[in-house]
Amino acid sequence: MSGIAVMRQAALVLGHPASASTLYRALDAIGPVELAKIASARAKARSRVHDLLDLRPGGFPWIRVDGRALTGWTVLDIDASLVPAHSDKEGAEPNRKGYGLHPILLFLDNTDEHLVCRLRPGSAGANTASDHIEVCAQGLRQLPTRRRRKVLFRADGAGATREYLRWITDGGGNKANTWQYSVGWTREEDFWTQLAKVPATAWSTALDAKGKPREDAALVEITGMLDLTGWPEGLRIVVRREPVHPKYAKDLKPYEVATGFRYQAIATNTPGRQLQWLDACHRVHAHVESGIRRSKALTLTRLPSAKFALNQAWCTLLAIAMDLLSWFQLLALDGRLARAGHHTRRTVRHPGQAHRPRPPPRTELRPSLARRPHHGQSLEPRPGPARPRLTPTPPTQHAEGALAAPSARGSRRPPRRYRDQPPCPRPEHARDERALSGHSTEPLHVGART
Repeated sequence: MSGIAVMRQAALVLGHPASASTLYRALDAIGPVELAKIASARAKARSRVHDLLDLRPGGFPWIRVDGRALTGWTVLDIDASLVPAHSDKEGAEPNRKGYGLHPILLFLDNTDEHLVCRLRPGSAGANTASDHIEVCAQGLRQLPTRRRRKVLFRADGAGATREYLRWITDGGGNKANTWQYSVGWTREEDFWTQLAKVPATAWSTALDAKGKPREDAALVEITGMLDLTGWPEGLRIVVRREPVHPKYAKDLKPYEVATGFRYQAIATNTPGRQLQWLDACHRVHAHVESGIRRSKALTLTRLPSAKFALNQAWCTLLAIAMDLLSWFQLLALDGRLARAGHHTRRTVRHPGQAHRPRPPPRTELRPSLARRPHHGQSLEPRPGPARPRLTPTPPTQHAEGALAAPSARGSRRPPRRYRDQPPCPRPEHARDERALSGHSTEPLHVGART
């Protein structure tokens, strides 16, 4: 939270920032009523930004599947991620990765906007249907009305629940909506039993990221072979097999070990599409991992307080910051910076950005021409006159036995507390150095000229 002091460099544009204590009190005052007002303000600003995106030369950024734009479809990616807590925070609980919180995040894949960041306790389940429905409903209210009609929801295996898929199939209770889903499918015992009955000729070649056939990967649909009682109508199960990557070698099932392939299954209700298109559309869901990394790189892993409500307000502030970054890239940047990540944006200088001039060249000391040796001469130093040896000067004794001040001009008498003390002998290493340099090794009296 103390990082707000960085905003002082933009004080001429944005004004002087508040202190860390003022920011803490402002976030602490945010409750459910204030969060609702903030969500309404975000939706209003987002509607204006989407109007500007429609007026761009390229129009609204529709996602592309297999090289073709999915025009008219809004794509939402939802996923949950564990955030570690290194201190006692409200809601932090033990989980499968240690101790911390378990927020759920929703992104708009078309524009990389962070629609919702809902904080949850650490023991919250990844496949809780009520949380998925509530977060998706909040995200849809953030979008303009024209973006809510045709929506594609994507999730991993945690989204394969009857309640969540039925809510999407019904269009959220509005028959005017055309909503579809593409989620991971849980591979239970019945799945492996029916998969073993699929003939080898039923598999079709899969496509790679560039849309070209991949000979070592294949697809097959096994919807009619599974018992889908209680699931919404129109559900389709597509299976993909590919060679085993060493990363997943320790998590293989017995059937995968026997066949030498790794199998993945997706559930979708998209009608009239080929298996290759359905597979390519779902694999783009990996973009959500980039959004989670950006969130954690900003402030998601640095929750500032032990209070759960204040940390939730902090997550809302994080979502606003990510929206501003996405809008800035879409509306103000082009080329490489329009697709750059947060690390590149911090290091690359914009074309119109002022910069400090280069420092002058470093001055190098070179020997003069008079000292350069001619052909055949040696580089050894020329012999010079011998340095005079410094001998200690005996002090002048007065009647009282005190040391007299030296008569040389510019010298200074030693302090009174040192006048009656005997001379301090030099250490052995100092004596050796003075002997090598031609100086006397005898101790010097205080007040003698050196």
